[in-house]
Amino acid sequence: MDASITAPVVEALPQQFGADSAPFLDLSELRDVLEDVANEALDARMQGVTPNKAVLDSRFPALMSLHKGLRDSLLLEIPPEIQSWVANISGPGATAPSSPGTGTSGQFHNNLFRQAHRQDVSNMEERSEQLRTALSETLLFESVHLHLLVGAWSSTEFESVGGDEEDIGALAWNEVEALLQEPALLDPEIRTLPVMIAAGTVALADDAARRSEELELVGSQKREELNMRAKLRAALRELRLPEAVLLENALSNLLGEDRQDLTELQQQHPIALEGMSRQAMDQRVSRGRRALTHDRANWPSRRRPALFDLLRTPSVSALA
Repeated sequence: MDASITAPVVEALPQQFGADSAPFLDLSELRDVLEDVANEALDARMQGVTPNKAVLDSRFPALMSLHKGLRDSLLLEIPPEIQSWVANISGPGATAPSSPGTGTSGQFHNNLFRQAHRQDVSNMEERSEQLRTALSETLLFESVHLHLLVGAWSSTEFESVGGDEEDIGALAWNEVEALLQEPALLDPEIRTLPVMIAAGTVALADDAARRSEELELVGSQKREELNMRAKLRAALRELRLPEAVLLENALSNLLGEDRQDLTELQQQHPIALEGMSRQAMDQRVSRGRRALTHDRANWPSRRRPALFDLLRTPSVSALA
């Protein structure tokens, strides 16, 4: 692939997060990943599959891997050697990424927005230009989706009225798609990512309010069931990432979801489960199930903070 397609992203990341981030970023691996993502994003676009659907479609494994990897990385414990660095970029007064759209981060997302803005790839003569546009669109979607996910996970409100991660993805894409049609956002003085996140946050709140009104028309049993599921999901997000993924699957009947084979689950969540034998996964599920029946102090909770712990908004306990 033409290196100019992924170079703007690969070269921007160390500057976006600060020069000290370079040791923690494998830029050659990132380049390879983004090449695959760009190709699949363009294929999906040409087939009329929107980004929020493509990242859940097995026909696009690189998009699925990126999407699930970004999601799981929010709950991955931060290694001690980079805790101070992550806290610096995500804590109060940080310029990236918890204050989206500022400094080099803002320029990075503005560049993505200009590349993706109202672009019809079918009319582009050069495939390299098509790939840059599809990649930019995908990265904008993922940026907004992650921010909305953190907001929704910060309380049980959205999930307790029946909302789930797929719904959050749809809301994120709807707002990105709509704002990509707005020429006013091409103004270099406007920080595009905060605008999209704000629009998505409003849409999330509106969707939750609509769902809440609809639930008033159903029985209390259904409302209690959704509330229980929301609290269970919130509690699982407090566990170490492998246990969170494995126990969510093991308790799928309580969550109203289909249980997956452990091999398939491992393929979908390599950050959480890569390298584990089936026996090791079975043992973790067994121990985790037993632990959840005891006092919370005995749960397989995170020993170190995850990015989600640093980014989440103040909220009530997962078990409140």
